[in-house]
Amino acid sequence: MTIVILFDKLPKKRRRISPADLIGAGSLRRRRKRASSTGGDCYEANGKYFMEHCHKNPNLRLVHGEVSGQGELHDTTFGHCWVVEGDQVLDFSNGREVKLPKMIYYAIGNVEWINNFYEYDAQSFHDNISRYGHWGPWDLKTRSGL
Repeated sequence: MTIVILFDKLPKKRRRISPADLIGAGSLRRRRKRASSTGGDCYEANGKYFMEHCHKNPNLRLVHGEVSGQGELHDTTFGHCWVVEGDQVLDFSNGREVKLPKMIYYAIGNVEWINNFYEYDAQSFHDNISRYGHWGPWDLKTRSGL
């Protein structure tokens, strides 16, 4: 049996988007590998992936949702960000490249049980990036405030 640990880091504080963040895909992989040990980078890492791929794949959705923590965070719920492509979830947070069936990913994080998530298509993603000037969360309010 393989144990999958996905939700083991709280997200970092919001970081303003800089012009360098909006420069092509070439620099994305290098930055993705330098995940911080002081918190997760889910909103930024998955937001960048979504930004680079949403126009080529209009079925992609960026999701901001409340999940149940694992490991040291097992009794905590907090905000997290991931990408949905059909029945698959893609998660590039914390230097990982996770691809799991949506049903399994949502079960691990208790996503549907908590039932507090927002899906964004390309247009709503760009609207929120322009409006707020950061990677998120935009609409998500968690019970824990994390």
